[in-house]
Amino acid sequence: MIKAVFFDWGNTFTQSGFINAKEKVNSLLKSYNLNWENFYPYFRNLYQLRSSGRIKSDKEMFHWLGRILRKENIPFEKIIKAIIDSHIIPQENIEIVKEIKKNYKVGLLTNNVQEWVEKVLENYGIEDLFDTSIVSSKIGARKPEAGIYYFALKSLSVKPEEVVFVSDEVSEDLIGAKGCGMKTIWLDTGIEDEWNKKERKLAKIFKPDAIIKNLKELEEKLKEKE
Repeated sequence: MIKAVFFDWGNTFTQSGFINAKEKVNSLLKSYNLNWENFYPYFRNLYQLRSSGRIKSDKEMFHWLGRILRKENIPFEKIIKAIIDSHIIPQENIEIVKEIKKNYKVGLLTNNVQEWVEKVLENYGIEDLFDTSIVSSKIGARKPEAGIYYFALKSLSVKPEEVVFVSDEVSEDLIGAKGCGMKTIWLDTGIEDEWNKKERKLAKIFKPDAIIKNLKELEEKLKEKE
């Protein structure tokens, strides 16, 4: 019997804020002779450390970015704000979660920064939408590490076989969830880029418990798993 549903964050519950913020970040970097293309690889590497809890604060992250880029006074706070503010949560997704919540516990399970996720939810006035939010920076582990999945189970007092995890990422999210005993639903967004082409090839081998093209299909798939 399914008792809980966990949602991934970027490109599942939200439309990711990184690429959406590109134009704004470029305008903030222009006077420093930087742009998204030469800034993002360094940002991404330190974001990985920030979201794993190895870098404890945005301030520490900014410190290392400034040293690596050898630039002073880059407006990192404004860059983070641009990323946070560019997250898009479709109203349809909010309503879907509300509907799912009538019959199941619901949670977020994401590789991200706790404070950033909280701010996005606050921006949309949905701080209490989820019964629990499991964010890697707070846990100190990133998917696909087993620890973050088991922490999620513990947070809702459920067994692995009682949980469904919904995500657009097979390699980083669903394989680890399946290894911990959870049921998996892959959200195939239909995006035709190299990453998603690889995900589709992997999905043929891994075979999630179900595949959906849109979160509107989720409730019906959950009923089938009962």
